Amino acid sequence: MTLGPVLQAAALSRPLDKAVGSKAGVFFTPAKTSFLAVSAFVSKAQRPMVIVTASARQSEELSTSLTSLNEQLEIIDFPAWETLPHERLSPSAETVGKRLRALHRMNQLAAKPVKHKVAIMISIRALLQPVIGGLDKHAPFEITKGKDYLLPELALKLIEIAYQRVDMVTRRGEFAIRGGILDIFPTTEEHALRLEFFGDQLEDIREFQVADQRSIPTQRDTIDLYPAREMLITPAVAIKAREMALEFPNLTEMLTKISEGIPVAGMESLAPTLISNFGPIIQYLPGATFVLIEPELLATRASALVDTNEEFLHAAWDTAISGGSAPIDLSSGGFLDFAELVTEIPKTNQVIQLTSLPNDNQVDLGLREIPQFSSTSSSADWLADQLAQNQRILITAKGHGTAERIVELLSAQAIPVMLTEVAREPVAGQVQVVVADLPHGFVSSDADLIVLTESEFFGSAASYQSPSTRRLAKRRGAQVDPLTLKQGDYVVHEIHGIGRFKELVQRKNLAQTREYLVIEYSPPKRGYPADTLFVPTDQLDFLSRYVGGEAPVLSKMGGTDWARAKGNARKAVRKIAIDLVKLYSLRMKAKGHAFGPDTAWQHELEQAFTFQETPDQLTTIDEVKKDMERAVPMDRLLAGDVGYGKTEVAIRAAFKAIQDGKQVAMLVPTTLLVRQHMQTFQERYGGFPINIRALSRFQSAKEIKKTLSETSTGAADLVIGTHRLLSKGVEFRNLGLVIIDEEQRFGVEHKEKLKELKTNVDVLAMSATPIPRTLEMAVTGIREMSTLATPPEERQPILTFVGGYSEKQVAAAIRRELIREGQVFFVHNRVATIEKVVADLQKLVPEARIAMAHGQMPESALEQVVIDFWEGKYDVLVSTTIIETGIDIPNANTLIVDRAENFGLSQLHQIRGRVGRSRERAYAYFFYDPTKTLSETAHDRLATIATNNELGSGMQVAMKDLEIRGAGNMLGGEQSGHIAGVGFDLYLRMISEAVSEFRGEPVSSPAELKLEIPVDARIPPEYLDSERLRLEAYHKLSAASSAKASRADLDAIMQELEDRYGKAPIPVRQLIQVTELRQQANRLNLKDVNLLGAQAKLAPVELSDAQVVALSHKLPGTKYLQSSKLLRLPMPISSGLNPVSDQEVIDWVWKVFVIVFGESIGKTSKSD
Repeated sequence: MTLGPVLQAAALSRPLDKAVGSKAGVFFTPAKTSFLAVSAFVSKAQRPMVIVTASARQSEELSTSLTSLNEQLEIIDFPAWETLPHERLSPSAETVGKRLRALHRMNQLAAKPVKHKVAIMISIRALLQPVIGGLDKHAPFEITKGKDYLLPELALKLIEIAYQRVDMVTRRGEFAIRGGILDIFPTTEEHALRLEFFGDQLEDIREFQVADQRSIPTQRDTIDLYPAREMLITPAVAIKAREMALEFPNLTEMLTKISEGIPVAGMESLAPTLISNFGPIIQYLPGATFVLIEPELLATRASALVDTNEEFLHAAWDTAISGGSAPIDLSSGGFLDFAELVTEIPKTNQVIQLTSLPNDNQVDLGLREIPQFSSTSSSADWLADQLAQNQRILITAKGHGTAERIVELLSAQAIPVMLTEVAREPVAGQVQVVVADLPHGFVSSDADLIVLTESEFFGSAASYQSPSTRRLAKRRGAQVDPLTLKQGDYVVHEIHGIGRFKELVQRKNLAQTREYLVIEYSPPKRGYPADTLFVPTDQLDFLSRYVGGEAPVLSKMGGTDWARAKGNARKAVRKIAIDLVKLYSLRMKAKGHAFGPDTAWQHELEQAFTFQETPDQLTTIDEVKKDMERAVPMDRLLAGDVGYGKTEVAIRAAFKAIQDGKQVAMLVPTTLLVRQHMQTFQERYGGFPINIRALSRFQSAKEIKKTLSETSTGAADLVIGTHRLLSKGVEFRNLGLVIIDEEQRFGVEHKEKLKELKTNVDVLAMSATPIPRTLEMAVTGIREMSTLATPPEERQPILTFVGGYSEKQVAAAIRRELIREGQVFFVHNRVATIEKVVADLQKLVPEARIAMAHGQMPESALEQVVIDFWEGKYDVLVSTTIIETGIDIPNANTLIVDRAENFGLSQLHQIRGRVGRSRERAYAYFFYDPTKTLSETAHDRLATIATNNELGSGMQVAMKDLEIRGAGNMLGGEQSGHIAGVGFDLYLRMISEAVSEFRGEPVSSPAELKLEIPVDARIPPEYLDSERLRLEAYHKLSAASSAKASRADLDAIMQELEDRYGKAPIPVRQLIQVTELRQQANRLNLKDVNLLGAQAKLAPVELSDAQVVALSHKLPGTKYLQSSKLLRLPMPISSGLNPVSDQEVIDWVWKVFVIVFGESIGKTSKSD
């Protein structure tokens, strides 16, 4: 809701009212009240206002406040690049899209002024960065439903505006064309879009989810496409690049690509030499009024930006430019000089400065900050005091429930209070409480007005985001994870063992064309060529990617080694299965507490979640609540990468338990996590009457004593502690829920203690070790399991740099992070030389505060350093790989790894996972020793880490040994040998089968069925040209061909194929029908159905003599071999000249099934 009346009431204060109309340029207002002053200026402005802040975060907060204070205010956000102008990295397509959209809108406003108020939010970084001239002349490319477009021309146009063509769209700035469907992810859209053409006419525009590639039911009529890069390769740019390539041999590769029209990462840094018209953003803002917030801070930030950018110019380009016949001047592309800009702007625009540093030459706006309170009682006393002095008081709360609680608390103190739906002008002698969103409160003494926010009233921030700004997440469909098999990947075939994938080939056999995966096996004898196996795509169930060791030995086809390895693994698996089943049956017999349904407070807490829940989170939260509401004790494992939102699930589960009068114990492995969780829980529970206590070695003896007594009396609702929680003397009065964070980090003895603690109590265990889906299936039913696999909104991939160690690069990287007020992890894995590294860094970057951490320090000292780093007392943490485990510091967004060639691949991945936890763009530098030659394996490792920097790529690439470690944690360490022997996926499938067997459930293993039908049933490359997407589709069909699957599963797959790739051709429709036949053959336990000769063969078929006689009447020419249970039938013959059609063959097979196996068989739904 808007707080217009409050603003008007504040504006009535004489200083503020006078100031807004005055010609003065500098005004004094405390930092926390600047939002109100800006709002007052905006409300009276006749022209657009450009509001310059010190950081992007400040711009964001300010725009939220301005929206709540001013109705009909248009806010234009002009973000800065997340890269520096001289870096050899390009800004993201999303940032470029936002900038170009903002410039386009500014141009419209300059040409045709509007009546409503306009505020342009711009950070100092965006203000100082030169902008390519003439961008305003590039109107967005508009695509409209119903119009005609030639797809090849459209593709060329998209490439021209720097969109990248791919086979499957996953991020902004990409497009894919398949038949008559164009998928595109515009740089300014929230969702990707699917455009369906009928001939040349654009028939439909709809959104689709990138995660599962399925359409969302939406209708769009037009889309605006802004370029994905600011520097477009025009003919003039290409010619200039071609000329420069001859001058600068070291830049030849980059310039040659640009001259050929191919965009290159970091080409924007060459813009000053390739493009002539380069200038400040103010050229796009004629006549706008500039508001500079905290000019002193802006000047400091500006000089730091300029210095760091210069360092990057030298670090990144000096070596590249050397050897050129003329020096290349890139300086004009750097940040502009702030002092010059400040003297330049007043020549054409009005300038207003707001400062919190008082002096004589400024106008005081008469606003003051609210004092800090330690608790609600002290804030209530202060309010009572102010009411006695006839002040008018207003309190804002972000949620309705919080507003009601403020009213309750003030009424209990006998303070006159009123809750209003709409903010009116406050009256003296009464407190008015209203639901609204303000960043801070203020005191306007001249207007006798005091405004408080809920966080100031409670003394802590209760984070909340109004439902209007929260986008509802869609629950996730099946995640698209194409089976990305590359040539040379190891695979496991369930029958033949470990082989190497070579290629996907098509082979024609009579009337049928099929695709096969070619797998290479070990030669039968030394000196012989390798054996190859052709696996038809309908038998993909037998194949899984090999995860288990670095390079396994290839199996021999038909050899005994594979059978032996499988047999040993089976034995080990049976033992595990027995233990798991015992555990499960014990748990099912236990009687636990059934929690009640959600309360109103629960809903309010959930509304107050500041971030957007991921679809996985929503599903998991539902699952946890359902478990808690059952009488059987919950035992759920929650697996997910760090930063994927496990803590929020725990917060909601704990709150639910506390609402039912139960106590909650949260067990964490380190004291730092106690501190982190304590802070998170206090923030989320702010304003709710919940008593949270911490228990670790950082509490004093007095605090520990108080915590223990409150735990035993039941006064403590939630206790967060390390393994100290498991020691003697800790007794809970009414424990209802145990939450275990980082479960894999607790040893066996802790687990035993836990077992005693958790009899008949609900348990929620959380683990950051990513656990693959197969393990989830294996353990399901024994303990429930949820997986968080979707990265949170607005996470960006980490920019990765690999190269020889260079002091210039290191210094530049550290300074770039300091400009953003961020922190740096520097990993050096040798304790002997770590102190020298710290001293060297201190000389390189004297202004940085550097700390050191390694495993040989006393544990308490190590914990103290890490906690100080987390609290922001240091800028750089130089440490050994000790940071690999579980440290979560969202503000650390640059990682530098020294001697990266000595690390394993998964170790590099784990370490890189320490950064990139927030919305800021993260950087990872992997340096090797330039004086030594790299070994081939080290080179491969570093190349892999450089190319796989996508979100969740950990799941795809280097989580291999992590997955194995994860499984080891859950299944016991002695399993790793068996896992290496047969591959991870097959091992887990074995466990799953063994568990099902012991529980007396039918086992669904891949069916060993050979189905050969002379029918063209495949996915033609003309329909889907991408090999990996074809493989993915075959994989889904193969999984849906088991006896348990139904026609509905196939219809769902068909629907998905047509949604993603357009109308399916006949071979695809026939493939669906043949898969349905395969389902039926599996239900009938057939192992061989062969129709390729003159006679059809079915085996094994059990028939009595009477049945054979009856059959020979119905199907003349039938022969039955009793010994081999083989049934032979004459194939149908064509009538007339035409051969038997594919559809007739399929119908004939169904007819045979019905005649041979009884009338009970019928198609579940008549195929089309």
